[in-house]
Amino acid sequence: MDRMDENAKLDAMFAEYRMACPDPEPSANFMPGMWKRIEMRRVATVSVFKHWAQICVMATVALTLLIGAVLIPKFQENAASGSSYLEALSAEHSADYIHMLAGGPR
Repeated sequence: MDRMDENAKLDAMFAEYRMACPDPEPSANFMPGMWKRIEMRRVATVSVFKHWAQICVMATVALTLLIGAVLIPKFQENAASGSSYLEALSAEHSADYIHMLAGGPR
């Protein structure tokens, strides 16, 4: 008897659910409409990732231009550009060897 009451309650619950959520009417436009809604959701998700990818690419390009235009020339030294390798070495270390040979400060 208890089992019959549970089945009746379950049947009543299913009937209420069917009334609250009716089946869609089949038509020729059902599947195209369904795919249209699926594609709209997919495009929304893809556009977010596409937007973030574009931001990352632009930040990378800006950083590369900053390094190329500002930092690299700042740290390059042009002292040896007009002279040979030996002239640059002698100009840089000439005073060091004189002090070392004379026994002066190191």
